[in-house]
Amino acid sequence: MVMRRGLKSYISLRALKSSLYVPIIVYKFDNWYSFLSNYIGFKNEAKIYKFRNSIRIKTNEGIDSITIAVIFIKKEYGEVKNNSTVIDIGANIGVYSIFAATTSKNTIVYAYEPMPKSYKLLLENIRINSLGKNIFPFQQGVCAKKEKRKLFLASASPFHSLYGAKEGRKYLEIDCVSLKDIFDDNKIKECDILKLDCEGAEFEILYNTPKEYLEKIKEIRLEYHNQVQVKKDYNIKSLMSFLQKGGFKTIKFRKNKHSGNAWCKREPI
Repeated sequence: MVMRRGLKSYISLRALKSSLYVPIIVYKFDNWYSFLSNYIGFKNEAKIYKFRNSIRIKTNEGIDSITIAVIFIKKEYGEVKNNSTVIDIGANIGVYSIFAATTSKNTIVYAYEPMPKSYKLLLENIRINSLGKNIFPFQQGVCAKKEKRKLFLASASPFHSLYGAKEGRKYLEIDCVSLKDIFDDNKIKECDILKLDCEGAEFEILYNTPKEYLEKIKEIRLEYHNQVQVKKDYNIKSLMSFLQKGGFKTIKFRKNKHSGNAWCKREPI
């Protein structure tokens, strides 16, 4: 009985918070009712969400609606300027890649996603939006160096991680590359936006990127997940200090207990 009341209160709280975005959701989506049902948590269904401007996003599960809301409704990763070069690490089903490619002109996105099920939908979402000339997908993880790693599986697709090894926890072996490899393999001279949502791997990715490659990045927009149990400097305070010394200025920061969002912009020399 206590659990039932707790669940009811949780859903009610989400519904209350979500109500603030209802007008925007109705304005943005043809099938807004289906989107809202999954976003609030009343349902947990795979759907194809249809935007009124003709964008389509096919999803694996209800929680994908939250990712769509974060990027398209709340715009927690910001806007993208025309003619941008974007690197999307932790592309998942391609929501941010599609946002970047459809809300700006002549933008090129390099999208990295190692999870087979998510990568399959990434390819499908590129196809149904005719974005094959704008988004270049790679079924690879990103870490400190080119190697094979274990990707530990979570209950929902956005939360699979290179960290969190526990006895009996299921994992997949995946191919990984470094951020340096991404620049070299794709002959990227300059990156306008580096977006990271990779469940804790952001620390080893950035710490192990040579200085001359970090200097090619204009902006970093990331979701961080402190991993101090792995290494002491795998925390956002240490990372922001590292980036500041590398010429970046913090322009946005939102902190939760163990995670949050941060934007950094390279200061002009």
